[in-house]
Amino acid sequence: MSISLPTYSRLELPLLGRRERVRAIIATGLRREFRRPAAIVVTAIGAAFTTITSIVLLFFAPLLLPPGQRPDLTFFAVPASNGFVLFFVSLMAAVIGAGLIADDMQSMAFTLYMSRPITQTDYLLAKAAILAPLVAMVTIVPLLLTALVAALLGRVSWTVAVEAMGISLVIGGLLTAFYTAVTLFLSSLTRRKGIAAAGVFAVNFGLTVPAGVLAERIGNASLLYLSPWDDYVAVANVAFGATPSAIDWPAALAVLLGVTVLAAFVTYIRMRAVEVITG
Repeated sequence: MSISLPTYSRLELPLLGRRERVRAIIATGLRREFRRPAAIVVTAIGAAFTTITSIVLLFFAPLLLPPGQRPDLTFFAVPASNGFVLFFVSLMAAVIGAGLIADDMQSMAFTLYMSRPITQTDYLLAKAAILAPLVAMVTIVPLLLTALVAALLGRVSWTVAVEAMGISLVIGGLLTAFYTAVTLFLSSLTRRKGIAAAGVFAVNFGLTVPAGVLAERIGNASLLYLSPWDDYVAVANVAFGATPSAIDWPAALAVLLGVTVLAAFVTYIRMRAVEVITG
């Protein structure tokens, strides 16, 4: 008679792949934002208010245009430069985007994400995929709906409306990419999302308002290049064929694209510098 020791087998749970983990970060982040009352309120009010004010401008079009002239493509430069977009995109970026990286750094969740098998690029793209669609609710959706309503009401032809939608996607996408990159950059600089949120407002209003005041007082329009909003308006006016603003649109476009790329690159370097222990 022989006595043998019992054998045990350990169930090995398969690790999620790279794509699955990135999707999980995006899905988890979006679910969390849509469960936060502050994020829901800001998104709903921002999207609704900017859309309504842009559509209301349609009914005031006869007052903004020469007598007898119907709205054309140039009219859509007016809702594109709606000042409420600046306010609500700043508010949304501060409320939603400020904590996307800062919270992970504070809770050390970032090190868990990086342990395996995703990279810093995957992580940043996932965070951008959380913030960008929500910012687009203010920067893109109102312009698309304004063009759609204008065509349905017969204020413009469908040809003009479709062209306006295409341009809206491009310039709205530019503004969305800018604020997404800058907000994630600011969120990566601190573990306190309140500081990152303050930085978002500082970048927007801390540059836009002083640049406008100084440009008018000194008489030097070049100072407006320091304002992201004025850069965007300059590009939007030319895109819709409206009267150019006080600054050149190629330089304004270069500023927006340059800052967007630089912010994304520095954020990537910042994430690379975080020490992560992999198993």
